[in-house]
Amino acid sequence: MASILEMIESLMGMLHTFIRFIPLGIYSFAYLNAAIFKDTKGAIILLGLIINDFIGFVFKRYFKFEPNAQCAIFGNKTGDSRLGFLPNAHTEMVAFLTAFIYSDMWAEYKLEFIPFIFMLLLLLLTTWSRISIGCKTLNDAIFNILVGAVLGMLYYYFIKEKYADAKRGHTAREACDMGYNNYKCNEIKDGTVILKNPKGPARDLDSVDEEEPKSFQGWYDSA
Repeated sequence: MASILEMIESLMGMLHTFIRFIPLGIYSFAYLNAAIFKDTKGAIILLGLIINDFIGFVFKRYFKFEPNAQCAIFGNKTGDSRLGFLPNAHTEMVAFLTAFIYSDMWAEYKLEFIPFIFMLLLLLLTTWSRISIGCKTLNDAIFNILVGAVLGMLYYYFIKEKYADAKRGHTAREACDMGYNNYKCNEIKDGTVILKNPKGPARDLDSVDEEEPKSFQGWYDSA
């Protein structure tokens, strides 16, 4: 019985540690998508996270917010140091990202089940963890969720067209980079159709002559 309780305590400790570093994980995910994988969607999300944190920073400076020592990421507060604290609460950041993703689903009239459930569980788990360790009260968590959700929806409203273009561009790149030997991708640039072939550089469609089937080659000459 004691071993089972110890396992449960260890599991809860791991969950709290995971949630403690979740903001850094979100930032890292967005940055890697933007910088390494050259995904414009990641860049848009990264920009939104920065703007969201800047608003939180200004809000806390204006109202002279005093952070709770239990909310520190890298340790407790010592003296007047603010090291280890983020501009926004964990629940606010997760709510911001959740509202952004949900707004995109709403705009496309499409429910993506896995992202929907994942973000919902992440938000609930974050709220539970921050309340359990004494970082937030239930009222504080609800307030942070509402603020994050509003900012996430507003941010999506202003950049939804660019985000939609980024999604279409990413899908087109995936289709053109499938790597099939006989796959060709057409792209229109300045009114000219470009024929892309994985084996060679892009070529103008006008410069591509259709080859005559081998079965008919020489038939006209002999007729």
